[in-house]
Amino acid sequence: MAVPTASEVLAEADRALAESPRIALCQIVRVEGSTPGKRGWKMLLRPDGSCYGNLGGGAFEALVQRDAAKLLEESEPQSKIERYYLTEDSVKGQPTGMVCGGMIEVFLEVLTARPMLVICGGGPVGQALARQAALCDFEISVADDRGLFRRPELFPDSSRILEVDREYSGDFLDSLAERDLSIAVVSRCWQTDLAALASVLRQAPPGLRYLGLMGSQRKVARVTAELAARGFELSGLPWHAPIGLSIGGSTPAEIAVSIVGEILQEMNRDDASGFDNERPVRLV
Repeated sequence: MAVPTASEVLAEADRALAESPRIALCQIVRVEGSTPGKRGWKMLLRPDGSCYGNLGGGAFEALVQRDAAKLLEESEPQSKIERYYLTEDSVKGQPTGMVCGGMIEVFLEVLTARPMLVICGGGPVGQALARQAALCDFEISVADDRGLFRRPELFPDSSRILEVDREYSGDFLDSLAERDLSIAVVSRCWQTDLAALASVLRQAPPGLRYLGLMGSQRKVARVTAELAARGFELSGLPWHAPIGLSIGGSTPAEIAVSIVGEILQEMNRDDASGFDNERPVRLV
């Protein structure tokens, strides 16, 4: 099997970040003497411990993987350069137990995914919201049960289009389970809003940072009552209803600005939190 090139490792990093909130990227930046890896070689480490790429193998690569895994576990990881000596012992850096005799410096950094916004409803407000969120560097996923409102040309390039039925009965968040998520429910009627919210609460994404529902106070009261009747609760969740900051205006574009502003406000709070996986969401 061919060793992945540097460009292939970077392409795989982009794919990995579509599913994971962060990965570690390791790159050889300096070598001296006899070494199995060369300057510019790259390897990525995913949160599950799997790797892609090559730094030369052996005990040296295993040490890099260990150090990259430790960096991934830090709450605020800082990029750094680690030095490895390919000798049985060393007083200047990390010994690898190898006998090549050279030295390798590896740049370790944690790459984080862009924030993900899931929009339930591909109508005019959903379309405006996708465009506004893309300007703020969100990744976009749009779910709708109507084919007419799942057309890719309605949304920014690279938006994910999620096909659901009217009851949102499938696990439409499956591919995003490990991501930090903001979810805006802006569908066409209170019944589809209710279906979307019930599905989100059932799936309980662990990285939920924001959950909002568009509508009047009366509509919000009706939907939350129906959720309670189904055995779901919203306490303890980052729940916002009616959705958006109170900035006035009622056009799709103005509503989109208010929603994105509120999401950014919540993302920047130190105490933002999502589902507690130790607590069941269903009451019955």
